[in-house]
Amino acid sequence: MIEKEYLYQMVWQAVSSEVVKNKKYIIAANWKMNKDAKEVIDFLEVLEGTELSGKNDVVLFPPYPYLYLMRDKLRYSKILYGAQNLFWEDTGAFTGEVSPEMAKDFGCRYAIIGHSERRNIFQETDEMLQKKVQACIRHGLKPVLCIGENAEERNALRHQEKLMNQLAKGFMNLDIKKLDSVIIAYEPVWAIGTGTNATPSQVEDTHGFIRYTLESLYGKASAEKVPILYGGSVKASNIIELAVAENVSGFLIGGASLNVNEFKEILTKLGTCQG
Repeated sequence: MIEKEYLYQMVWQAVSSEVVKNKKYIIAANWKMNKDAKEVIDFLEVLEGTELSGKNDVVLFPPYPYLYLMRDKLRYSKILYGAQNLFWEDTGAFTGEVSPEMAKDFGCRYAIIGHSERRNIFQETDEMLQKKVQACIRHGLKPVLCIGENAEERNALRHQEKLMNQLAKGFMNLDIKKLDSVIIAYEPVWAIGTGTNATPSQVEDTHGFIRYTLESLYGKASAEKVPILYGGSVKASNIIELAVAENVSGFLIGGASLNVNEFKEILTKLGTCQG
């Protein structure tokens, strides 16, 4: 007689495999302030030797100094890349900042806006991030707007209010016709680096609320065009259970994207690698 657990695993594998096969994902790697030039080259050479199916969009976000390596080595690749942050002005006396046009000069197609580290460490406000979102769209870059709540907000059941405010302010004055040019990344700040992971049901519930909020703001037809990425301690070991969650359109991956073998395993599990 087949044990219930074994039967459950068989059904789970069959269902999850079918879901993953039929979904298109954005798989984004945020390297943060890591790697030197040689490590970047070695990483890209391994990926260059991997046949990609084109099923999913793979986007790398290296530190600024290595964007030239992306441009030189990924010129004819299916792999895309972007900047980890941008300023909202085109030019001017803004020491240390990088403009959208500068990022485009190096072939960037995306930019991360409002990562939790930018919000918390560098005190970036929703008003500042709204300007950055608009600057990206103005220059033909796709902003990946990060939103998320901390432990206090989650425990006080104020997380939905926080997410709604971040969305409304970040996309303030956004032309509805440009909604297909934006991406959202949900970061459970309360879970990152704490040893406590968000469960698949928590991820599904939160992404569902984000989708509902977008529908309330822009209507269902327009809201469906916006990918919602998950960015909380994603690894090869938990990628599938998160990938099958409804309204999860992909992932913003931190630490696990630094190791090329781990990253390749993630790509393989999501049907990106052919060999």
